[in-house]
Amino acid sequence: MLPFLIFAEGGTTNGTAIMKFKKGAFHSEKTVKPIFLKYSFGTLNPAFDTIPFFALAIFTLSTPGGMHCDVNMLPNFTPNEFMFENHKAEGSERWEVFAWAVRDVIMDVGGFDSCEFSLREKN
Repeated sequence: MLPFLIFAEGGTTNGTAIMKFKKGAFHSEKTVKPIFLKYSFGTLNPAFDTIPFFALAIFTLSTPGGMHCDVNMLPNFTPNEFMFENHKAEGSERWEVFAWAVRDVIMDVGGFDSCEFSLREKN
């Protein structure tokens, strides 16, 4: 079976934190392969929501040395009853516990902070 790519976060932060994941990728409780991108940049932060896209594109293309992106692929993550039972305080539904666990691993390995705002609150 071919892999199906889902961007679970569904929103952006400034590259230092991860927002809560949405339901779609976790509701079926299937194995997921967590992948995260880690950007390094010079004087220009590529966060899309800080300036209009056209200006960002010009600044990005004009930046000496540009940016670097590391793609980090973690081992497959399969939910189990032990996880659901021992972390049930992390969500009222099973998918929320699963999403919390995957997000927690990505934050730990990637050195990210937690962003507790929803995309709606952030904008």
